[in-house]
Amino acid sequence: RLESVQNAIDQAKHVALAIAGKPKPYGEVPWFWSDQYDLKLQIAGVTLAGDQTVVRGDMDTRSFAVFALRQGVVVAVEAVNAAPEYMMGRKLIAARARIEPDRLADRAIPMKEML
Repeated sequence: RLESVQNAIDQAKHVALAIAGKPKPYGEVPWFWSDQYDLKLQIAGVTLAGDQTVVRGDMDTRSFAVFALRQGVVVAVEAVNAAPEYMMGRKLIAARARIEPDRLADRAIPMKEML
């Protein structure tokens, strides 16, 4: 169960299509955000125990993202003051992208080159 405004809206649209006789598979990527003082937290996807985690950035600088990979596929991103990583992370999740962990962690490689 996911409790967020966006998830409720996405599910309502999905149900409305089904009621109207135009069902389609539900494939929305859940996302959340929160501003906590000087931190912008942005999360997309859902992690499970056993997912591989990859940190991109430096936690000490308070600007980093943690990506979750499941069998090599990007399934979630949790970003702190790292909007570019978050935005591309959402695209990677939707595309079910396979990325080498070392490449994903390397900030010298622009996020736009990941897709």
